[in-house]
Amino acid sequence: MTDEPKAVLDVGCGTGLITRNLMEFVDRVDGVDFSENMIETAKILPNGNHPGTNWICGPVEEVLLSPPYALITAGQSLHWMDWEVVSPRLKESLTRNGYLAIVGQKNSPMPWDGDLFKKIIPTYSTNQDFVPYNLVEELESRNLFHLRRGRRALSLCRSSKVSTIMSSHSTP
Repeated sequence: MTDEPKAVLDVGCGTGLITRNLMEFVDRVDGVDFSENMIETAKILPNGNHPGTNWICGPVEEVLLSPPYALITAGQSLHWMDWEVVSPRLKESLTRNGYLAIVGQKNSPMPWDGDLFKKIIPTYSTNQDFVPYNLVEELESRNLFHLRRGRRALSLCRSSKVSTIMSSHSTP
């Protein structure tokens, strides 16, 4: 992170896995989540009461933000948001050389991946029309996100299961 201020916005922060682990590297992190229970849980977890952390409860489409941010992270949360509203808002909130990091946890293959998944959806899903999609590709196709090639993965922190958080550095 080269831009000042060294501030981060974590959208859809949940229990603050990213928010809480970035505090040692930056001056301020604003964690936004729609769920009051998630925010309250984040506050009591390790580093959740750090004085540089600002927890904001509400939809990122509407809450009051404190830009500029040199980094905005979205950890497995953008699919819940109104992309047409959020993307321009995030772009306006970034510093000149700021990044949006779409973060996903790398997991081992699950038993329901592949053919089993194709059997489960028609049998049990309430969304019978679900079609899996690649979030980054979908955002790019709508001209809401532009992947900066060559910057694909960065290990941010490790969970208790030692799984690596992967991120795609891009600009909205």
